Amino acid sequence: MRKSKSGFTIVELLIVIVVIGILAAITIVAYNGVQQRAQDATRKSDIAAIAKSLQIYNVDNGNYMYTGSNCGNSGNGTGWFNLDYDGTTTTLKSVAQCLVDSNTLSKEVKDPSGTVSCGVGTVCHAYIKQTCPGGTYLYASLESEPTMVDGPANGSCVPSYDTAYGMNYIVKVN
Repeated sequence: MRKSKSGFTIVELLIVIVVIGILAAITIVAYNGVQQRAQDATRKSDIAAIAKSLQIYNVDNGNYMYTGSNCGNSGNGTGWFNLDYDGTTTTLKSVAQCLVDSNTLSKEVKDPSGTVSCGVGTVCHAYIKQTCPGGTYLYASLESEPTMVDGPANGSCVPSYDTAYGMNYIVKVN
């Protein structure tokens, strides 16, 4: 009488390994897309909260808090939202900290990446506030959207931010 051997053949094992590899690759690609969309949703929510906070600040103080002005006394209105105007932590407050101090924002809001500023020519995941004669604008860089084309059609007062920092999400506050 002949004993039958139990077990899998090498071909069966290879097929299972290939199927598992394909499923793992699909899962990783899908996870990366979900993570980017989640961070972009956070960025959009943050920008909306900042815009509302700036509107409340304007009602209370009569201005949209010029960046680098120690909470709205003077200044040019341009800058990174979370960075102190002179790049230190000792002199002037960031716009984010001024909004927290004025009780219009419950806590300092930062980009999900944790970045607060970047150099020119890089895609930057940090928030920018810009005040110009046409209004006050907030900028963010969404990971799941392409960089906007530089020019007046994008609706901002400083279209060069699009190419200089990769900003592709703009909200006009006023």
